Amino acid sequence: MGKSTQCLGSMEGLFGADRLSEALRGKIREVIWTLAEAELAEVLAAQPYERRGERRGYRNGKRERWVSTGLGATVVELPRARLTEGEEEKEWQSMLIERYQRRARSVDSALLGCYLSGANGRRIRGALSPLLRGAPLSKSAISRVVGRLQALFTEWRKRSLKGESVVFLYLDAIALRVRIANRVVSVPVLVAVGVKADGQKVVLDLELLGSESGECWGGFVEGLVHRGLKRPRLVLIDGNKGLRAAVDKNWPGTQVQRCTVHKLRNLERHTPRHALEEVKSD
Repeated sequence: MGKSTQCLGSMEGLFGADRLSEALRGKIREVIWTLAEAELAEVLAAQPYERRGERRGYRNGKRERWVSTGLGATVVELPRARLTEGEEEKEWQSMLIERYQRRARSVDSALLGCYLSGANGRRIRGALSPLLRGAPLSKSAISRVVGRLQALFTEWRKRSLKGESVVFLYLDAIALRVRIANRVVSVPVLVAVGVKADGQKVVLDLELLGSESGECWGGFVEGLVHRGLKRPRLVLIDGNKGLRAAVDKNWPGTQVQRCTVHKLRNLERHTPRHALEEVKSD
């Protein structure tokens, strides 16, 4: 926390105090209370001290909580209430700030952006110090946010593809540099992008694997088929023989086109330098 505060102080010394943010930060407690109170009044169907026969519960004081927003960390007050459903009672939970929530979604989004760009925990805390303003951000908190992203990605990869009416299917790999066993290496991410009849593109799947072997491509394409992807009219691929074999196995007879971009890149690699511009023009 000391290094983050020092970093924040040095930035404020460089750019000057942000008076607008400071003024807004002073109003955030009032704004959150007003929004939460309006939410509760709608749920209870009654304003404070209002006596109505159709009310759905009763207010029960208030509680304080630390919350980090895009304007920094602050202590906010939230109203409490008991809701009645028949003969049962339960504690009201605000949809504005969920139970145990300590950071706004914008802060978690910034955290994920830093993580996905390759920053470690120390660098994430330093980068987010203007948002956190001294609020703690532990290693376990970062792991929980990243874990939610991984769970969402896993769920996305398992979704059904039966409703995706794909006319054209692009299959290719992109190379990403990742840290594995304390070494930064380049690994392929297999990608499937579909094009619908109206021209809309949709990412169907992504999978990080150790290579672009025929076995890897075979499992990738089989996964698309098992999730319900219908036979496309045309599949566009590079010159990878294992990928071509995977397409022929899962969709026999489907038309396959060699990607023109890959073909042109291969031609450029084998073209003498003095003729390169002429080949590109042709």
